[in-house]
Amino acid sequence: MVGIQQHELHNLLVQGVERACKQNTTVLVSHTIEVKTPVHPFSFFTSGSHYKGSRSFWSDPTGEFQLVGLGTCIALNSNFSKRFRGVEKEWKELLQSSIIHAPNNEPGTGPTLIGGFSFDPLKPKTELWRCFPDTRMTLPTFMLTVNKEKTWLTINALLDEENHPSTIANQLMKEQEMLLKNTDITLPEPAPFYIEEIVPQEWMRTVEKTAKQIQEGIIEKLVLAREVRIHSEEVLSAESILFTLYHQQPQSYLFAFESENDCFLGASPERLVKREGDRFLSTCLAGSIRRGVSKEEDIQLGESLLNDEKNRHEHQLVVDMIKEAMVAVCEEVYAPTEPILYKARDIQHLYTPVTAKADNHSLLAVVEQLHPTPALGGYPQKEAVKKLREMEKLDRGWYAGPIGWIDYRQDGEFAVAIRSGLLQGKEASLFAGCGIVGDSDPLSEYKETQIKLQPMLSALRGNHS
Repeated sequence: MVGIQQHELHNLLVQGVERACKQNTTVLVSHTIEVKTPVHPFSFFTSGSHYKGSRSFWSDPTGEFQLVGLGTCIALNSNFSKRFRGVEKEWKELLQSSIIHAPNNEPGTGPTLIGGFSFDPLKPKTELWRCFPDTRMTLPTFMLTVNKEKTWLTINALLDEENHPSTIANQLMKEQEMLLKNTDITLPEPAPFYIEEIVPQEWMRTVEKTAKQIQEGIIEKLVLAREVRIHSEEVLSAESILFTLYHQQPQSYLFAFESENDCFLGASPERLVKREGDRFLSTCLAGSIRRGVSKEEDIQLGESLLNDEKNRHEHQLVVDMIKEAMVAVCEEVYAPTEPILYKARDIQHLYTPVTAKADNHSLLAVVEQLHPTPALGGYPQKEAVKKLREMEKLDRGWYAGPIGWIDYRQDGEFAVAIRSGLLQGKEASLFAGCGIVGDSDPLSEYKETQIKLQPMLSALRGNHS
């Protein structure tokens, strides 16, 4: 089997070099195989430790679909306002001259970009996010795709006329063998840490000021985020934290994106949009309350959330905006009239799914239309983002931005990067936000952010239960 694969890969690389010579340009060659022996996505992630700084991880809430990227074949970076269209244009141009062997129709196989976008490219940057540009969508050298019971491996190589196919094929096959052979998952013990609150009193004063502006009709809703800083005497392990999130938050989107020495990771409950052919699926997730200690208390809290006027209003703003945004680019937009409860480990939310059809619009076009939803920025959308630049002291970076993947068929999925943290050696920044309306109470909103910080704090502590 290995000999057949190496022969196929070598032939594709020969074609790639020939095309590069003929067209006087670089050519992408992509080769996908089904891996018959099951490979745990975490063992693949950890076996690629020598790719530290260029690894990525994605798992959807079903727990049946994972992507693990190792190395960087191509990185599409941009720092301009038309970044979604820019990435889409570059991606399509790259694929036009590419040579692809992907003898299946599995999502996330073949050439697949994975990465994310910052929340607001016009917000002044700070040193905190120095390793993460406003846009980074990466085509990994090796991409493992796990979908239900099947596993696939895609190898990507960018060639020019100077490359030697035999040498590259040998190198790639040797590396593949090593990555697939290492099935051990060895993780360090959780590192002790302490939490530094970042000006909480000032944040609560901003909440109070924002609520007054909303009462005056300046804006209808604003989502204010805050940061806590984690300090440890040991390096914080992305592998350990991600593994803990995998066990603690199985119904969330688990993600990790490394850049240089930093790693942005988390467990988001919220889909932004998914594309499957001409079908688009989005999620409205706004309005929240803690989980109960007992089953009875949990039910009582959920019922109170469903009947809470403030949370229902906040949720309806998100539903209305997402439906309006989807109508602009899609047909047959549908959302239920009443929300239901979405229960995560530490918190429960009001949840409404939205579905639509669109033949002529791309995934990134819909991402651009939706981001940021009122659950992440506020309402109205443009006014809220502008107001955040004025009111919010935090540089959100990728926090609350769109993160996800898009394959060469233009299918894919993006979530919003909440319940997340930025690891930086022995320190980390964790982020949480909440929606402010006219009757918001600063202390209550502060306590809500404490609940939303719990998934990452619990993962740092390392309890797998």
